[in-house]
Amino acid sequence: MPRCARRRSVTGVYHIILRGINKQIIFEDGNDFRTFTSVLQHYRCECDFDLYAYCLMSNHIHLLVKENEDVIGDVMKKIEVTFVKWYNEKYQRIGNLFQERYKSEPVETEDYLLTVFRYILQNPLHAGLESIVGDTYRWSSFREYENNVSILTDIEDMIAYFGGLEELLDFAKRNARDMCMEDYSPRTLADEEALQIIEQITGCQSPSDFQHLDLEERDTAIRRLIGIGFSTRQLNRLTGISRKKICSLRSQ
Repeated sequence: MPRCARRRSVTGVYHIILRGINKQIIFEDGNDFRTFTSVLQHYRCECDFDLYAYCLMSNHIHLLVKENEDVIGDVMKKIEVTFVKWYNEKYQRIGNLFQERYKSEPVETEDYLLTVFRYILQNPLHAGLESIVGDTYRWSSFREYENNVSILTDIEDMIAYFGGLEELLDFAKRNARDMCMEDYSPRTLADEEALQIIEQITGCQSPSDFQHLDLEERDTAIRRLIGIGFSTRQLNRLTGISRKKICSLRSQ
């Protein structure tokens, strides 16, 4: 079966996740972490894309990137091939290291940009690896923001967006249970759970609320809910948006 084409982001911004095959450990020691950051740094210099945030966990990787001249899929392929070649030589293994293709989702609204940004920086906190955001965990871009030093991360754009470094750090440290694509299961969602997700994403508590959204905001929300796994029938039932409109957004 041919692979489905990835949905393009109108903003060029994507949340990307790379996960170890069968959820296996990717980073066995500090040198593995350092080598991946070196590979990332190399392609940050060679290719044209912006990196707003990253976090390397033991068995998966988060990136918040903006695609510029280079297609982000081509960039990710270079990063994966280079790191896997080094990794396989070090551990005398063959075969894939990462699970299928990387996962990606478009980030097309300011609200969701902030959600993904904080979600990535708070990954170690919610994994129980630190008690305060940025307190002890080394392998994320939080330290670059905290120290106002750009090494891997293009920190200037996000600092400017917040209107200053203090405001950004205050937001990043504010404990939140933000939900992004890896938190949702492809299983069928019960309506009660689905309504909670719709409210968290849009703030809407009823189909009437949803129908009063700005059209662009509404369509972006529907695309995101489709990506999470909502069926056309369930979206129609819980949002009041016509099946014809939902199907047209599903095909885009």
